[in-house]
Amino acid sequence: MTKRRCPLCNTCNSMPIEQIHMSVPADYHLPSSYCIVSCENCGFVYADTAATMEDYNYYYTHCNFYADDSKDDNNWRYDSVEVFLKKYISKDANLLECGAGNGRFIQALKQHGYTQLSATDPSAASVSRMQEAGVYAYISSVYSKAMPDEYEKYDAVFLFEVAEHLLFPRKGIANLQAMLKPNGIFFISVPDYSQIGEDPHPIPNHFNLEHINYFSEKSLDYLMAQHGMECVDQKHEGMTLIQIYQKTCLKPLQIKDNSTAYAIQKYLKRQKCQREELNRVIETLREKKCELAVWGTGSYVMSLFATTELQQCNIKCFIDNNKIKQGRKMYNYPIHSPDILKNKPYIILICAMLYQKQIQIQIQEMGIKNTIILL
Repeated sequence: MTKRRCPLCNTCNSMPIEQIHMSVPADYHLPSSYCIVSCENCGFVYADTAATMEDYNYYYTHCNFYADDSKDDNNWRYDSVEVFLKKYISKDANLLECGAGNGRFIQALKQHGYTQLSATDPSAASVSRMQEAGVYAYISSVYSKAMPDEYEKYDAVFLFEVAEHLLFPRKGIANLQAMLKPNGIFFISVPDYSQIGEDPHPIPNHFNLEHINYFSEKSLDYLMAQHGMECVDQKHEGMTLIQIYQKTCLKPLQIKDNSTAYAIQKYLKRQKCQREELNRVIETLREKKCELAVWGTGSYVMSLFATTELQQCNIKCFIDNNKIKQGRKMYNYPIHSPDILKNKPYIILICAMLYQKQIQIQIQEMGIKNTIILL
């Protein structure tokens, strides 16, 4: 019996693919495991999680760390969609970004001369940061219904790396569609899980604490078509799929997605081989009782704690660039800034889903000579 209906077609018949396990801190209010399943009706692949809307609301309002400004610059996302902005959006267009996080993109729009800007996020810390930067922002989520003065208000809506997090994506897209003017433009980006098997370097937490919907071009088109959205442009950046939709009267046409489940199964098989190698490295560190500083505090670490012997190692602390996390604890170990490594001989385990090479370069540029191991 599935815990969650298919987020796209609302049926409850699914085939199990893989059980995912993580060691999730109790104060996150999210389950420590879920099953990846494939819908027998439309082929969509998703996490059959027991988490409720209340659980995710708590997590994204209390355990949200996206307001930090320690990664990237404001122009990264802007540069990735600049060609589409110039093609479809005027400088005086009325624009809304939902799930804006730390506000890098909305601030980049402001820096590039766009004048009518609004942003929302469920995190008070994220909204406060955007307001301090002079952006009109307020606490809200994709599940908030459009107010009367917001109905068909915006020329364009932006939803970047959000849809894969949504327990009820159809509800969220419907609410945003209602705020979009007729013929308005909808920018959306998601990881394309139909491409996951082609990644030459598998990353274990492509299936993590937050990603619960595994889109492809076909499944994203089907979701958007249910709300009168027609795809007019697209691009891939690695595994990231950026799609541009226009609000029309398009009637949904369901096309079963058979490719994503196959790609995910291929990825998981390769991941299993990689995890066996990681286990050998971690077992050696445990046996030698090496003093370790674990760099990273996200879902990847939670996965390693649940599926390897990492939690049995001689861990002294966690390291994270995110200033919001510094001073907190994870598994009762303190979370420090990288500066503490200047005076400690700990072996550094880099356990980050992204930026592993950048972190390694950062450590070297700090003049830290500690042994570094990339997991």
